[in-house]
Amino acid sequence: MLTKSQKVSYLIDSVLHYGSPVVCPSCGSTHASEVDRKFVVTRLFECDKCKLYFRHPTDSAEVNKKFYQKEYMEGDGITTYMPSQAELEDLKKMDFTTDSNKNAERLRKLFGCLYSDLKGVKIMDYGASWGYVSYQFRAFGMDVESFEISVPRASFGNQSLGLRIHTSERDLRNGNDIFFSSHVIEHVPSPGRMLDLGKKLLAKDGYLITICPNGSPEYREKDPEGFHSSWGKVHPNYLNAAFFQNKFKSNPYFITTSPFNFDKIAAWDKRSQVVDSQLENEEILVIAKPNV
Repeated sequence: MLTKSQKVSYLIDSVLHYGSPVVCPSCGSTHASEVDRKFVVTRLFECDKCKLYFRHPTDSAEVNKKFYQKEYMEGDGITTYMPSQAELEDLKKMDFTTDSNKNAERLRKLFGCLYSDLKGVKIMDYGASWGYVSYQFRAFGMDVESFEISVPRASFGNQSLGLRIHTSERDLRNGNDIFFSSHVIEHVPSPGRMLDLGKKLLAKDGYLITICPNGSPEYREKDPEGFHSSWGKVHPNYLNAAFFQNKFKSNPYFITTSPFNFDKIAAWDKRSQVVDSQLENEEILVIAKPNV
């Protein structure tokens, strides 16, 4: 969610950098095709090499980091809003299940498709904001550590919820059973670099799990307006099934879209590459085993 002044700044920046080189932020390729456009000067490209959809002009890692310290705000009342102590106690009593955050049971079912017992499963929650989902993972009995680019939000989660949220990737532990991100990869400077980090931090048989807006053509065909509105300043990357298939072309994976069919996920043999026939909905789920 952008303020009026942020929108104006974004438009001016797009005008000033319209003629800058078109370079994929994930793989560095300079070969890309235009997919969509907003306000004439802001374009969405598809990388011909890795298949990522990315916004042009792109932001540097430094600009991206500055934006997410304090400027980035969501209007759902929980993602970026740090509650008062009284509000926090009420949220804890509800296990952080609010009208805008009903993820806990869905994630418990998802992880339950991979592990019969979640107790002690080591998970890295990448892009944890102030830790309300990490708190839920801990309630599942999981051994959770987290990463968050925003220092103020990480500090709040550590102090108020007793979590282990790191703000430097150098401090992240290796040997995790799950590297998890939810609605994060669409924000980062380089999706490829983030996935490579996830691979590095996973145990040999570990799972990389990411949930994000779905940029697949099937969703665009079903909801053109939704597709068009889902990329921009806040979402510089728009992920699709083809990108993940290319990234994990040598590894087992399961790709689907919401609502997740847990029976299908549980039936996956964890060795094959499966792309669900259901790819037309707004949220894409990818489960990969990058070290296998």
